Amino acid sequence: MNLPTRGCAACAILLIALLAQRVHADAAGDVQKAIDQGDAARGLQLSLAALVAKPGDARLRFLQGVALFDLKRDAQALEVFSSLAQDFPQLPEPQNNIAALHARQGQWEQARAALELALRNDPSQAAARENLGDVYLQLALQQWLAAAPKSAGNPALARKLRLGRELQSVPVEPGR
Repeated sequence: MNLPTRGCAACAILLIALLAQRVHADAAGDVQKAIDQGDAARGLQLSLAALVAKPGDARLRFLQGVALFDLKRDAQALEVFSSLAQDFPQLPEPQNNIAALHARQGQWEQARAALELALRNDPSQAAARENLGDVYLQLALQQWLAAAPKSAGNPALARKLRLGRELQSVPVEPGR
């Protein structure tokens, strides 16, 4: 049986495109799986390998940043998330993760600014809202602690400090 050559070529191209898409989807899934299993080093390796074929892929770049964050390679993670935020300004996730990096360094004002930008991009972003609450708490604690030496014996301030410290938790984590 003779099939038209043009049809076979088109089918082959379509098959290759579908396989490439499947490989890409599997690559991002493999990176996510490695990170979720606590193997950020492997996730980083997989993301770098996949990015060779798809250097502009937002999801792979984001996962690369998450792996770097988990490995505490903050300067590199900040570079990845900042680049993503510049290339995709409408996405709130890079800003949320930039905020997490600032929070880890105790840079609460920079974290606040990044989270507010994330929420301007997507007001319904629950992770950014929760993280912004954590940042506001840290900023409030800083102000209450600064007021404490000049307000000795102020029961309202003492209560705020006690409650704030109870609410205080681990610094903001990335909004994956």
